[in-house]
Amino acid sequence: MNERVEEVSSRLSYDGDADSTGFVCECSREDCTDLVEITYAKYEAVRSDPRRFLIRPGHEDLKVDRVVETFPGFLVVEKFGEAGEIATERDPRS
Repeated sequence: MNERVEEVSSRLSYDGDADSTGFVCECSREDCTDLVEITYAKYEAVRSDPRRFLIRPGHEDLKVDRVVETFPGFLVVEKFGEAGEIATERDPRS
């Protein structure tokens, strides 16, 4: 879903370094629809690594997620083990 948000945002005339956009939490919970407000540029930086995802604090699953960055309102996690391999294989950007 966030890849589509990103695609639409990139088509609009907007400053990716200044304007915040609501991205859906990318945690492992299938029913999670929480939004994370960040800039397009920051989202791009996080997702440039197929194992890294943007999630709300408290949504991390330490069985498959390693917290690599902490910000007010969101975390960046990296999938490891089998979850990391699956994330890399299914990366829509590759």
